[in-house]
Amino acid sequence: MSRFWPHFFLLAFIEGLAALAALFLIPAESLSLARLALVGAILFPLAASGWMFVRSLDGDWRARALDPTAYPRIFRALAISSPLLFLTFGLILFLLRYLDPAATASYYERARPALTYLLFLAAQTSLWLAALRNGIHLKSMWTRRAVFVGAGIVLAVFLAVWLLIALTGLGITEDPSYWSEPGVPILGWQLLLALLFSALCLLPSASRPLSSAFRPPSAFRLLPSASRLLPPALYLLALVLWLSVPLTSLRNSFYAPITPPYLQPFPASDAAYYDTSAQSLLMGFGFVQHIPTRPLFIVFLAALHALLGQDYARLIFGQTLLLALFPVALYLLGKRLHSRAAGVTVALLAILREWNSLLVASDVRVSNTKMLLSDFVTTLALTAFLLLVLRWFRERRDGSLLAFVSGGALGLLLLLRTQSAFLAPGVLLLAFPIFWPKWKTWFAQSALFAAGLVLAVSPWLARNYFVAGQLSLDDPTQVKNVASMYGGGTPSSNLDQFAGQSPEEASRFVVDTILHRPAYVAGFVTNQFLANSIDTLLVLPIFARYDGLSAPIHPYWYEWDGHPSTANALLFLVYLAVISLGIAAAWKRLRWAGLLPLVFFVCYALSTSLARYSGWRYIFPADWVGYFYFALGAAEFFSLAALVFGASGEADRHTGTQVDPSPAARHPSLVFFLLSSFIFLFLGSLPWLTESIIPRTTLPCADSVPACLAAAGVDEARTAAFLGQPDALALSGRVLYPRYFSRGNGLASTNPNPAYAPRDFPRMGFYLLAPDGVTQTVLPMKGARPFPNAADALLLGCQRGDYVEARLVFFPATGEAFENGPLDAPCPNP
Repeated sequence: MSRFWPHFFLLAFIEGLAALAALFLIPAESLSLARLALVGAILFPLAASGWMFVRSLDGDWRARALDPTAYPRIFRALAISSPLLFLTFGLILFLLRYLDPAATASYYERARPALTYLLFLAAQTSLWLAALRNGIHLKSMWTRRAVFVGAGIVLAVFLAVWLLIALTGLGITEDPSYWSEPGVPILGWQLLLALLFSALCLLPSASRPLSSAFRPPSAFRLLPSASRLLPPALYLLALVLWLSVPLTSLRNSFYAPITPPYLQPFPASDAAYYDTSAQSLLMGFGFVQHIPTRPLFIVFLAALHALLGQDYARLIFGQTLLLALFPVALYLLGKRLHSRAAGVTVALLAILREWNSLLVASDVRVSNTKMLLSDFVTTLALTAFLLLVLRWFRERRDGSLLAFVSGGALGLLLLLRTQSAFLAPGVLLLAFPIFWPKWKTWFAQSALFAAGLVLAVSPWLARNYFVAGQLSLDDPTQVKNVASMYGGGTPSSNLDQFAGQSPEEASRFVVDTILHRPAYVAGFVTNQFLANSIDTLLVLPIFARYDGLSAPIHPYWYEWDGHPSTANALLFLVYLAVISLGIAAAWKRLRWAGLLPLVFFVCYALSTSLARYSGWRYIFPADWVGYFYFALGAAEFFSLAALVFGASGEADRHTGTQVDPSPAARHPSLVFFLLSSFIFLFLGSLPWLTESIIPRTTLPCADSVPACLAAAGVDEARTAAFLGQPDALALSGRVLYPRYFSRGNGLASTNPNPAYAPRDFPRMGFYLLAPDGVTQTVLPMKGARPFPNAADALLLGCQRGDYVEARLVFFPATGEAFENGPLDAPCPNP
């Protein structure tokens, strides 16, 4: 390799000339000291490279002066300092460009030629010294030929799909029934940071010093022994980073806005739906709806309230303690499918993406760890389920118990997100080639998988049959929203068409549409599926507006129109190539089991597409799969680079074919099956048990509101006269989520809750939770003032369509009363 020293110095000399020319092309009024310093920063390595080029042409001098064994300390210092200088110059360039662009733009423009030259010089010095140490071993890539072939096949499929999208417009043509923006992405600098850690994780296995001149520091040799600390370290990093974002980031958010008179968020929209049911459970009233959606998540929220009370900050802290396990689960999945480096990369990407989501919560629609929504909990549960299924696939010879437990886990997932049912056929179909040719074993374990699933959901099905007279996992009325979209409308625009119809009749309409208009259904399902796939790719960063580290994140993903620029099209090609490499590497390691996350994504995206949804939170539980395989591909690329530069075969253990670790036959005892069955029955029964065993809260004066008001000093005759009106009501319940709005303001939504809808008068809106459900309440008042939350109240009001206009709200515990005019005044006409 020493004969190539002249080429190295010549390249450095030419780059120096180019940098010097670029510097002098920058307009300047005079030759300042700063400009002279930049010229010097280029001239010194430029002159040194030129002199070394000339001297290195002499073979004898080259053998004496450039032999690493002759000057081990110098070459060792260069081997260590070059990558550090590369990182330093890169960081300086980045900070000059993005720390505060308005203040540092001129400095960046002038320093860029010199810093870019030094950056390239440090990078090629690092690579050259690595080549000098171990040589270039291109033939070693032949050991990974199976990965290259697999990656080529996957990339060809991706390009064929890309061509289909370009020719037909599928995936980028807005669906009039429902079309949503992509989710919050990872930023470019965050991706580079994660890739840096990926390379560092591979450094110990890539280091094979051939001489003392290049022996790495002992700290690097200790990295493998510290790998057991990675899961807790990733958990703590996620916890600290996510909790560091203050609750004020939710001020204008969709699902947890902050409004007067409180400085803390309250749930809104879907989050309020879940939380009111949780509050109702704790009060012993049962679920608000006869058959609620996401019952297991509602029980989780009820447990948070029982442990932590009503303070939103404490609730979010408790929720984040659980959700911070998500990056750890991704790390374990990435490690098992590829390597520790891949696991660290995907975990860091997940942590940083959620951090972005928290920062932009007031600017765009998001579902994140500071909102009481089921999406993130479902994502964590689905990832844990994939880890369990992967364990089953790897121990397939003796996996009877794991098959049963996997099925039971999926059954519990149905109580978090019913569309998880689409994973069952995907998992069982993927299991078939894994078990082949032992198809009888596959059939037996598939039956156990199905038995576990049925066992876990049977308590909830039984409960719904007793309560509503039908075997249903989810609110059966939701099928009307799907029917509305199958009829060509939005989720709510065609509901009048199904008014008075039963859920079964709406379901028949959907089935008839599929049978009689298959091309129409296939068209929008394909369109939505490809949109979900594109949105998953868009989680990775693209070339778009970025205003700097000190500025708010610009939501460029809202500007996506389906037509990338040339630069972004090339970037997509790189992403697809790396993802293809990741899929091929997972295939090489675990064969069919390596495709488990991909099969999961296809099944989940198909389930949302069949309902005619795409994007945003609808694909959130699965849109990590894109950057997951990207992380695998990046780790595989770094591993390949290490092999080319002479890394030892130890690096191959990160990507080699996985040997089935299961020992000879183990037969799980009946005790484990019985114990697992009991656990699934208990967890599946938890929603039913919760609503059955919690004693009912006795609301104040529930039997006689007028008598209690009279005892508090309210004139009984006036109360009786008021209640004598046809639309007058006397209610007792618990006030939740009070929000004050001035004239014309409210919570923006396609279908706003009546309590918070914009109106032409100032008011306090709140929920009144009682045993018979939630009453949307509006109290006209001028000016925000302290108003109790989660407190029992008595209410006199007038029914105004879908809400009650309060005339008097009285809180017995504190004696506070809020009035809207005298009781003598009649209820206004609706």
